[in-house]
Amino acid sequence: MKIKRLCAANIREAMRKIRDELGPDAVILSNQRTSAGFEIVAAIDYDEKLLQSMPQAALAETSGAPRRIPREPEAPTASATPTHREPARTAEPPASTPLPHAPKPSAPLRTAATAERTTPPADKSRVVWSQDPLLVEMRHEIRVMHSLLEQQLSGLAWGDLARQQPHRADLLSQLMDFGFSPDLCLRLADAAASESNPDQAWRLALETLGRGLTATQDDILNQGGIVALIGPTGVGKTTTVAKLAARYNLRHGPRHIALITTDSYRIGAYEQLCTFGMIMDTPVKLARTAQELQDSITAFSDKSLILIDTAGMSQRDLRLSQQFALLNGGAGAPRIRSYLVMAANTQYSVLRETAAAFANAKNPLSGAILTKVDETTRMGAVLSVVHEKGLPLAYISNGQRVPEDLQVARIDDLIRMGEEFAGLYGEATESGALALTFGRRLVANAFC
Repeated sequence: MKIKRLCAANIREAMRKIRDELGPDAVILSNQRTSAGFEIVAAIDYDEKLLQSMPQAALAETSGAPRRIPREPEAPTASATPTHREPARTAEPPASTPLPHAPKPSAPLRTAATAERTTPPADKSRVVWSQDPLLVEMRHEIRVMHSLLEQQLSGLAWGDLARQQPHRADLLSQLMDFGFSPDLCLRLADAAASESNPDQAWRLALETLGRGLTATQDDILNQGGIVALIGPTGVGKTTTVAKLAARYNLRHGPRHIALITTDSYRIGAYEQLCTFGMIMDTPVKLARTAQELQDSITAFSDKSLILIDTAGMSQRDLRLSQQFALLNGGAGAPRIRSYLVMAANTQYSVLRETAAAFANAKNPLSGAILTKVDETTRMGAVLSVVHEKGLPLAYISNGQRVPEDLQVARIDDLIRMGEEFAGLYGEATESGALALTFGRRLVANAFC
């Protein structure tokens, strides 16, 4: 094994010197930045086991590192410059004349002095292999090459699919324009692969989607009980509670419903619900703790329906577990059915993360309520999340009017509404986006 230390102004020049002097098979052992540029230690015929077994001093000697060689003491002269600072002394006997009364240094002092002379200084220039500048640059270039290769293969895979199966490619484009997630688009296209007629394939794909969706059949207003609406901020939980309460009053008469809010964070949340309660002649209570919630439920035991409006929290809020504990209650507490409220005009990734965060293992979700349907341009995103999570659909809200803008969720109506939105807004998805979306998955499936 031959080890050599090289200095250069930059990394490229150092690499060139290594190739010229040691050849292309050289291995970089270490590098450090100096005042003049970079210092690199490289080796040829590199044996990692041999290098690990070599002592550090031998490695430094082999690599050409300067060593501290002890010198014989010299008689001081008038013109000599001392190599180290010493305390000033009035007279100094010759080196050969021993001091008769000089005390001998103790063993600890002698040991410390010897260790100071013999112990090599810590090599602060050593860096972790993963942080080596050359390795970092190589990883970056590999990532760039991987991304370019992935794009090229994705385009080729999508082009091959469009040539060999044009009907399947058109169906995927239609499903993507509907707003479905890419994985759901592929599953629906696979279900309709047997149909050669484009219209029949489209209808079969939507029928497959409809079979994967379920509805609760207006269970809140029919069954009553204790119902809590949960969800992130700004999705319309309080307005939905008011709509449900008004519908229940119209169907079953007044004095059969009560409202509870646990939102003590938002300013005016309790007052807003109290305003709805005054209009509908419905009692309203504020519960800040689990005990207050149980006391409120006990006080409203004569009511056939108790609606609980919860505080809106982000799906990443650390206090989300506290809200779950508040609704779960303790042993012997009445069961609270929780419904997740989701805004239909939200991105698919956000909806998926929200549904995963609010899925409580101790108290599973009883269903989902879709709001802001009138503000969305695509229904596919929220339907994809509902389909993936297996959440039954309870109601849809498509406006701010209380209680008119609340309808019972029906699967056929939702799919028909999604078709109308896909035809009204925007244009078909571009082929480049389709190639990146589906071509990547086709390549991944090909190498599985």
